[in-house]
Parts: sequence; C-alpha cells; structure tokens
Amino acid sequence: MATEVSICSNALRRLGDDPITSLTDDSERARLCNSFYSDARDSVLRSHPFNFSITRTTLAQLSTAPTYGFAYQYALPTNPYCLRVLEMEEKDYKFKIENFGTQGRVLLTDQGTANILYIARITDTNLFDAMFVDVLTAKLSVDLAYPVTSSMQVQTQMQKLYQLKLSEARSIDGQEGFMDDLVSDTFTDFRK
Repeated sequence: MATEVSICSNALRRLGDDPITSLTDDSERARLCNSFYSDARDSVLRSHPFNFSITRTTLAQLSTAPTYGFAYQYALPTNPYCLRVLEMEEKDYKFKIENFGTQGRVLLTDQGTANILYIARITDTNLFDAMFVDVLTAKLSVDLAYPVTSSMQVQTQMQKLYQLKLSEARSIDGQEGFMDDLVSDTFTDFRK
C-alpha cells in the first residue's frame, strides 16, 4: 500500500536522491515533500475524474439568492471537500462555480434542487488507485526536481514523464465504467 512517505520517497528516488522516513524528518528533502505533497495531490485529482475520487451528493440551498444571472445558489461540500464539480444530475443543467464571501465556493444554477457529481479531495492513500499513485509520484518529481537537483533539464524530463503517466492513467481509468448511450439524432434515425 502506498503512503504519503512512500510516494514522496519514490519521487525523490526518480530524481536520484535518497528517500525520507517521515514528512517531519529534520531534512530539507522532507520539508520540501511536506510543502509540495498536498498541492500536488489536489492538482492531480483535479486534472482528471479518477473513478476512486468521484462522489455524488445533494447540495444545501443557501437562503441568499445570487445577485443576478441565476435563481439559486448552493454551498459546495466541505467533507469531503469538493475539488471540482463534474456535472449536475441532468447533463443539460447549466451551472457556474463562484466565490461568495463568507460562504466560500458556491454553485449557481436555475434548478430548485442540486444533485451533483464531483471530484472529492481524497487524502487516505489506502483509497488511491495504483495508477493515480504513479501519476502523483511523477507530479511530485516535477515539483521537487529543481529544488532537489538545481537542474531545469531534469525538471523538463520529469514534466514529460508526468504527462506520459497522466495520459496512461486517463486512458485506463476512462475504460472503467460504462459508455453513455448513443443519442439518437436525425442521422442515426435515417440509417434505421
């Protein structure tokens, strides 16, 4: 099973550096890993709707209506935290995500109820997909490359590796699940 420490250690190994034993080690490498890990994880989660991170929920409507443009606004989930809204219950529902002062991020829509599919911030490494771990390790290698090696060339190589790993993971992850039904249109109706 992957852990935060093993993911960071593998990123350091890709850079030719020594692993760490804890994110709180008294070393520059551990401090760098501790500094970059959470942002890298969230960035990779937002980059693709990995199946393990997709969550459904019904949002709570806020008592204050938007100033203009939409009829309703809803608080986005905080537990687990919503990194990205993928869609509402019906694909043709229009919505927008904005910041609303003390409420934080909100979803604006004209719908009286808001059932959403979203990418949740997953922090438990036991829930991570194996390919996600590989992508996150590559992302950390990019982020750590220059601070650890002082080489832009290494950072560029790690960026290419990250893009390759992300592409592979997207392809495999996208094959899991079901295909949307073919929507009938004039062309397909005519062919019958």
